Amino acid sequence: MNRVHLVIFTLLTCILFSSCRYGVPDEKRIDVISGIAEIVYDNYTSDDTETPLYISMTEIEELADKNSELYKAIEKYDDVQEYKVHLLDDNKIIIVTEVPGLQVNGYLISDEELEGRITIPGMGFDADSVIILNRIEDSNIYYFSAGQ
Repeated sequence: MNRVHLVIFTLLTCILFSSCRYGVPDEKRIDVISGIAEIVYDNYTSDDTETPLYISMTEIEELADKNSELYKAIEKYDDVQEYKVHLLDDNKIIIVTEVPGLQVNGYLISDEELEGRITIPGMGFDADSVIILNRIEDSNIYYFSAGQ
């Protein structure tokens, strides 16, 4: 009987912790990225500081409208709180969303059309660059990957 209880306890614990920590669903991710970019563009400028400028998710959360979808996502999804946001210049923002091993993945928001390898000095990426993997629909948001 004790063995059965141990198995049930283990399964329940696994289910509980899995349901408590989860990431933003893919269908909402672009809305979150767009919301972060909007806050950065509205509140920061590269004229004010040396770039790349790191902006913490705590700062983003404080600037977000408390009724916005972005604010709700920051509060709800564990992975959003771990995003690393950098203003590169007045036309580019980079948001690192994942760091699996020696690789970095995220989104680059730019008013310019981007493709291939893009040089981004000061971020600590291999060869100071990222590789644009794809453009998100017809937006100014690009998914990238880089080594670190």
